[in-house]
Amino acid sequence: MSSQPSIDYETAKTVAAGGDVAARVELANSPHTRPELLYYLADDDDERVRGAVVTNAMTPVRAFGRLARDPSDRVRALLAEKLTRLLPDLSRPEVGAMRDVAYAALELLAADQVIRVRTALSSALADVECAPPKLAVTLARDVARDVAGPVLRWCMALSDEELLDILSRRTEPWVVEAVAGRRTVSRPVGDAVVAVGDHTAWATLAGNPGADLSPRARRLLAEKGHMPIGGVPAEEALAPDPNAPPPPPAGPAEVSQRLAGAVEDALREGLAGQGLDRAGVDAVVAAASRRLDWAAGYGTREGPGEKAARLAASGGLNEDVVCDALSWGDRDFAQAAVALLARVPVDAVRRVLATQSPKAVTALAWRAGFTMRGARTLQARGAGIAPRKLLNARLGTDYPMSDVEMHWHLELFDIPPK
Repeated sequence: MSSQPSIDYETAKTVAAGGDVAARVELANSPHTRPELLYYLADDDDERVRGAVVTNAMTPVRAFGRLARDPSDRVRALLAEKLTRLLPDLSRPEVGAMRDVAYAALELLAADQVIRVRTALSSALADVECAPPKLAVTLARDVARDVAGPVLRWCMALSDEELLDILSRRTEPWVVEAVAGRRTVSRPVGDAVVAVGDHTAWATLAGNPGADLSPRARRLLAEKGHMPIGGVPAEEALAPDPNAPPPPPAGPAEVSQRLAGAVEDALREGLAGQGLDRAGVDAVVAAASRRLDWAAGYGTREGPGEKAARLAASGGLNEDVVCDALSWGDRDFAQAAVALLARVPVDAVRRVLATQSPKAVTALAWRAGFTMRGARTLQARGAGIAPRKLLNARLGTDYPMSDVEMHWHLELFDIPPK
């Protein structure tokens, strides 16, 4: 609408007061419409007009209180998203009066009876660094998971005191797991997660590079089977140093099988009583077995590209295979495998990994069909990204970027959409 010429004020007043719906929507969308007319249109009978008023950058702040009480939950959700986008500008000292009005509208939306409105506010607020603490606390204490979850996981406006109080009152597994996965977890909060959490929360905390765990928390996590060796999560503890040289060739097949069986028995015995359920034990043992099988392959003369192509042809090339190779420090094979899975040239894979950009590497893992767990492994072991710089999953398992954003990062390396 910005390319359309403005209409004179008297005509605009006539349209606002009695024009047809299409004309009023056009007027409410126009950046040339005077603020007082937008304030008037904020009370229009048609939801489409009021929605256009919300999205118009020229709408005066004094209209926000009225729109926060709008009968349409769609309009209120639009306002929630708009106000959170304005928060960085509202933090400036010279806009004090405007900030007060906007904050009052946000508080109304946070107490909205419709979960869709609170969810829209929560999801937008979670990514804003300058979120008002009072608002963040209100949403973090919401009974609805879709509302409280994103704020508990991502919003940095929550203090340790508030998090500890929430954990003392709300011990639902999803609440504790969300706190355990925050970008930074202090020692007191980590201790509280260990005290009230379950295996999912403990695993998230143990694998969180932003968690500053106390010696007591590390010991308790080890006792629960999530940090058995030097503070490293159970499955990762099975992997040798990624910088270590490849293992020696395997012995005869029958010896290797007996060795694998002995390792499996030892692992099962060692994990007994560590708090892992049967599925957890099986997952650890399976990872160890895969990695022993992988090590045996180093006795052949097969090149990394040839091995990746052979596995791809047989349907055996997948995320687990790449992660197993990275656990042995075999980056050449991992690069060849990722190239085949993502359907991009291996040179493009090398260039992406060489940047050590968490977002670019995550986008590459997404294109290869990895889960976010595999994406973290590719960041850490494939690109050598420092633990505190790793891009973490959103809500535990989801990719933290949209498809559009990941395509954008890949296009920087001349990788087109599939």
